Amino acid sequence: MEQPKKTNIAKNLLFVVIMLAVVLIVVFSLNDISLILEAVKTANGRLILLAVVVYLGYVITTNLALHFVTTGLGIKLPFLDSMAIGSAEYFFNGITPFSSGGQPFQAYFYVKKGVSGDNAMSILMSNFIVYQVIMTVMSTLGLILFYRDIKDVLNQYMFLILIGYVANMSVLAILISISTIPGISRIFEWLFRTVGKIKFLTKSMQKLENRTFDFVKEFQIGMGLLFKRKRVLIGASLLRVLGLSLLHSVPYVIFLALGVSLDMSDLIFVISMSLFSTTFMMWVPTPGASGGTEWAFTVIFTSLVSGATTILVTSMLIWRFVTYYLGMLIGFIAYIVLRKRGI
Repeated sequence: MEQPKKTNIAKNLLFVVIMLAVVLIVVFSLNDISLILEAVKTANGRLILLAVVVYLGYVITTNLALHFVTTGLGIKLPFLDSMAIGSAEYFFNGITPFSSGGQPFQAYFYVKKGVSGDNAMSILMSNFIVYQVIMTVMSTLGLILFYRDIKDVLNQYMFLILIGYVANMSVLAILISISTIPGISRIFEWLFRTVGKIKFLTKSMQKLENRTFDFVKEFQIGMGLLFKRKRVLIGASLLRVLGLSLLHSVPYVIFLALGVSLDMSDLIFVISMSLFSTTFMMWVPTPGASGGTEWAFTVIFTSLVSGATTILVTSMLIWRFVTYYLGMLIGFIAYIVLRKRGI
C-alpha cells in the first residue's frame, strides 16, 4: 500500500480551507455577522466546553470499538498505536470527498505495523459493518419516531433524506452479502468482466477481478471469527451505540449554551435530527459533505429553534467546528504521532 503523500494531503487541506471560506461567506452574507458574533460572546462557555468533552467521549468510544474488533480478530497491536490509527480516520475522512480517505490510510498504517493486507481490510470492513448496522438501526428508529416532524420541516426536501437513507441501507446490504454469501465473489467477477468489455475500463476491471476472490475469502474468514466471538461483537456494538449517542448529543449541549430552552425529552429528538443531518448528507461529494451538512442542520432544526435564526446559524457554526474541524485536528495529531513512532 502506498504511503500517504504530503502533496496530496496539502492539496486536500487547501480544498477544505476553501470550502470553509465559501461556507462562511455564504452564511455571513445571508445573516448579520454582528448578531452571530454577539451570540457567540454571550454563549455559556462551560457548556461549550462540555460539548467538546462530549465529542472527545465519542472519539474515545469509537476508537475503542475499532480496538475491540482488532483484538477480536486475533490481531495484537500496542494500545496507543491502535487508538492513534483509529483517530487518524477523522483527519483523512475530513479532507476527502464522500469521507472516503480514512480506511485506505488506516489500512496503510496497519500494514506498516505488520498486519497483512487481507487482515487489515477485514478489520476495517468488520468495523465499518458494525458502525453501519448501528447507525442504520438508530436512524430507522429516529425516522419512525419523528417521521411527521421531519416531513413537516423538510417538506419538498424530504426526498434528500430518503436518498441518504436508501444509500445507507444499500451499502449495508452489500456488506452483509459479501460477509455471508459464499458465492458472492462470482457475482462480482461477472460484474467486473461485463463492465470490462468497455475498452478503456478493461485493465481496471481485470485488476479488480483478480483481487476479488482472495479479498472476499479473507473478509468472510475475518467476519466469521468476529461473529464467533460474541462478546467482542457485542462490546464493539455497544461502544458504537454510546459513541453515536454522544456525537449526536453535541447539538443539544450547544443549544443549551446559546440559551435555547430544552428538557431531557428533547434529547432523543436532537440525537435523531443530528444523525439525519450528517449521515444522510454524506452523498454530497465534498470533504465532510461541506455545504450539504450545514444546510441540513439549519433546515432540520428549524422547528426546534423557531424564530431565532441567529441562534440556529450560530449553533450550526459551533457544532460544525466541534464535530468536524476539531475532529480533523485530533486526526492530524494522531497522524503525526504515528509518523513519529515510525509508522
